[in-house]
Amino acid sequence: MKNLTHAEFEILTKNALVLTDDEYGKKVLQLTDNSIVKLFRVKRLISQANLYSPARRFAHNARRLQRLQVPTIELIALYRIKSIQRTAVHYKQLAGITLREYLQSRPAEDEFLSRLGAFLAHMHALGIFFRSAHFGNIIVTADKQFGLIDISDMTISRFPLGYFKRIRNMKHFFRLKEDIELVQQSQLIEHSYLQHCRINNRIFKRHFLQTCQKLKAAF
Repeated sequence: MKNLTHAEFEILTKNALVLTDDEYGKKVLQLTDNSIVKLFRVKRLISQANLYSPARRFAHNARRLQRLQVPTIELIALYRIKSIQRTAVHYKQLAGITLREYLQSRPAEDEFLSRLGAFLAHMHALGIFFRSAHFGNIIVTADKQFGLIDISDMTISRFPLGYFKRIRNMKHFFRLKEDIELVQQSQLIEHSYLQHCRINNRIFKRHFLQTCQKLKAAF
């Protein structure tokens, strides 16, 4: 992780577009070369966040996803900016549009939704538990492959996810009304997931489908 002086940070982010901010300040910046700087707040200069900050976790997850051949961002650098008590990750965006944007722009094709369900099953088979899984953090690339962004809130196990974590992750995936409305009348995602997850436990399958139906009916 590279230490940046305040002057170096100002030079790096000169004329940057602020994509996200909150009451504590800037969170996500798009630089003039279209790369992204994502800032993470550090409450104390000497803390666990400095030793293994969200920025380091973001970078670790990016490298793991690349080894697993899951499309994601391309890491450029990690920074520590003591003057503003932030760590940061600098990366190139994954080319494409979000799943939400894709489904908002055209009818949800059966084949597309089936491949989405298969992707989620593949993700869980790889041991990926993505707490920030929603339609805005899954990218559809130009060749209609799926990739992941905003990956700091993620764990990657060496083993496939267990039943509980799979269902829990689907609760994350179907938690936003604006997303559910795009696919509410279809159960292709759930059925394709079960077809590709290679789990033959009837209790799990029933609980999985019931959970997805309840989530989609809640709105």
